[in-house]
Amino acid sequence: MKIGVLGSGQLGQMMCLEAVPLGYSFYCLSPDANSPSEKVGAKATVSSYDSHSELENFLNQIDVLSFEFENIPKPTLDFLKNQKSVTVFPPPQALIIAQDRFLEKTHFRKLGFRTAEFFHLTNDTSKLDISIEFPWIIKTLRFGYDGKGQVKVKSKLEYENFLTSGFQNEHSEYLIEEVIPFQKEISIILTRFQNGDIVCYGAVENEHKNHILDLSIFPARIPVGLNLEAIEMASKLAESFQYVGTLGVEFFIKDNQLYLNEFAPRPHNTGHFTQDCQSFSQFYLHVQAITGNTPPTDVRPKPTLMKNILGNSYTESLKLANELLKDDRYRLHLYAKEEAKPGRKMGHMNFKGTLEEVNPLFHEL
Repeated sequence: MKIGVLGSGQLGQMMCLEAVPLGYSFYCLSPDANSPSEKVGAKATVSSYDSHSELENFLNQIDVLSFEFENIPKPTLDFLKNQKSVTVFPPPQALIIAQDRFLEKTHFRKLGFRTAEFFHLTNDTSKLDISIEFPWIIKTLRFGYDGKGQVKVKSKLEYENFLTSGFQNEHSEYLIEEVIPFQKEISIILTRFQNGDIVCYGAVENEHKNHILDLSIFPARIPVGLNLEAIEMASKLAESFQYVGTLGVEFFIKDNQLYLNEFAPRPHNTGHFTQDCQSFSQFYLHVQAITGNTPPTDVRPKPTLMKNILGNSYTESLKLANELLKDDRYRLHLYAKEEAKPGRKMGHMNFKGTLEEVNPLFHEL
């Protein structure tokens, strides 16, 4: 079977590393040459996502299409919804909702989930009174990630200042969100298979620096009841799309209550610990799901930590990582990106053990 993926970054790279040993051919399409996926053997097509002629040629080479990147132009996703030549997992509608923050929050509310209060801000609605208490986070409606495309607003004056520059383009749209003073952030990584079965690892606890994921701790240090509730909510979300593949769902915990924040219709950064959790990785499960296989019978991950490695002090981070590798509980995963830049995810390191056991150097990566 031939697997195709839109996107060619590190998530595609890690899918490819699981797919090829299983006997699958792996193809990727993205605008980027010399990509992380291509460097591990993916057959690459370099093209913009909105070139439907290139996309048709790509689809003619493969049997099943998936994604490692959700910000695919909506006209392309609409095209994929209507084509009949290959199977597409997950369904394009899941990406359409995930990439629009208003549609995403509205979908959560329709399913009965608790979220931050929110308001769809457009040039027209900017004249309306907004009942959400300050402070707010104002986010671009689409294409933001790792804290990009958002600003914190603490007062009506700051909001009015934002409005003076926020609508230079009359088509600009934003989502205003209530700031949730949460105690913890967790995520659920699950895989739904074509027969409807769901495999879930349980909650992962996540810590951020400068809006970028820094550390993931598995299992999350939360009550059993909250863990089960988060799994149930993530499973209900997957069912609402008839989802097939791996997805990540992020929650805030405030006063022992779960607030659904966002979801990613693809394998997720907070799921990278699964590569070394002494069970099955999220990428393996994704490949198995989209190719029509059934779930493994025994998925019992053990305590694992994941630390992102950014481009900020990359050379020094690699020195520390090589020191840690003298202990075989550590595993290094680098993405072979062309250039290290501040804030760019260059790799990650996993530790097979608990937070209490880890070497302090791990936190300095």
